[in-house]
Amino acid sequence: MTKEKKPKYSLPFVNDGKPFELEKWTVKKHKDVLKKASEFEEKHPKASEEEKDEFYQNALILRGLKDVDSSVTADDLDELHPADKTALFAAIYYQGRDGILYQEKGDAANFRKPKAKKNK
Repeated sequence: MTKEKKPKYSLPFVNDGKPFELEKWTVKKHKDVLKKASEFEEKHPKASEEEKDEFYQNALILRGLKDVDSSVTADDLDELHPADKTALFAAIYYQGRDGILYQEKGDAANFRKPKAKKNK
């Protein structure tokens, strides 16, 4: 009998508060967010670094949550505690890293072992 994987996340404004899983974060999604951030900087050349960072963070979170629930808006993010917002940003951003960081069983044989240093 296999265990059913339970969704990890829940926010009151996503999926009517029902638990959900985040989609994988991809290069395409990341480029979309970077493009929006660049457009923001062009429209607001006098924006502070803090404002640019906040825009980028909000755009990334919004892009990630829209994969789950298309009705999520930027105003919804204002309801988040700053620590929760940071945790959500990291959770969305790191979703696509599984394939790079973790090896499948048997992959270790494909990597060369570093040569031992000779004692002088």
